[in-house]
Amino acid sequence: MIHIDFQGGAHGNYLEFVCNKMAGLTVGKPFNSLGASHAKHYIDKKMFVADHYSFWPKPFVFDKIISVQISVDDLLPLQQISLLRAGDLEYDNDYLEIDTYNKLNIWQYQWVLDEILQGFFTDQIKKSYDAIKDSSWPEVITLDDFKKLPAKIKQECIEKHNLMLLELSPTSPDCPRPILREFFQIGFEQPEQHGFIARQNQIKYSSNQQIYYFPFSCFYNKIEFLQQLKKIAEWAEILYTCEQDVEQLHDEFLLKQPYQNSKFKCNEIISTIKAQQTITQKVDLLEEAYINAKLGWNYFA
Repeated sequence: MIHIDFQGGAHGNYLEFVCNKMAGLTVGKPFNSLGASHAKHYIDKKMFVADHYSFWPKPFVFDKIISVQISVDDLLPLQQISLLRAGDLEYDNDYLEIDTYNKLNIWQYQWVLDEILQGFFTDQIKKSYDAIKDSSWPEVITLDDFKKLPAKIKQECIEKHNLMLLELSPTSPDCPRPILREFFQIGFEQPEQHGFIARQNQIKYSSNQQIYYFPFSCFYNKIEFLQQLKKIAEWAEILYTCEQDVEQLHDEFLLKQPYQNSKFKCNEIISTIKAQQTITQKVDLLEEAYINAKLGWNYFA
């Protein structure tokens, strides 16, 4: 058996189905109603098995591993499709400010929620309060502390000093869109320290494992994808005789990818903005963050 190790949303289930199809082990097509490859059926025991091995963590039983690799250029479409498809949760990133806490408080996105809380909420109330605090006022660390203050102090904080009281919790689950935009913008500006790239850099394979590194970008380039499959077949020592069927399947896969051209669209918009022309295309939250990051200033505020 051969493992396929991938992050959520990185099309590992589709790659599993295609690789098993090359080995003559599949039935039908893998796509569900969302376009994700979560409806896989096999006629025999799988030769290729996909899972989030490096992120559960889950032990590798066999020494051969296909590792789906992400580059900086992949971050925009990967983050978009990950929210929409991972776990079949159908999160449209353009509405992520609604019920944010509950949407992200699941294992697939817990790391995202933790980073947003740490970066924008954990110390926010204390820092804002300390900046305006009179020496005679009680200490405040949490929102509950603030709520327990005398009414006169609370009124002065809010009405005179415009104190910001940001909270992201089960009882206050919405996150302001500008905060989400800034969070993702930082990820696009500093990709090695944030998100998918940082998690990938933490993956450790042992010296006795045989690793085939599969570029995520190949999923969206039909020629490169088919070339990679031939290399995998040779590496896995399987007879690959259904190339035409796989090619047709991949055509259908590409039709089901709503974000495959998102980066190209954003780059065109950036050129339009730099030329001081009006943009007409609609953009989602992640596209706003990407465009801001590439411009180096906040066009979307």
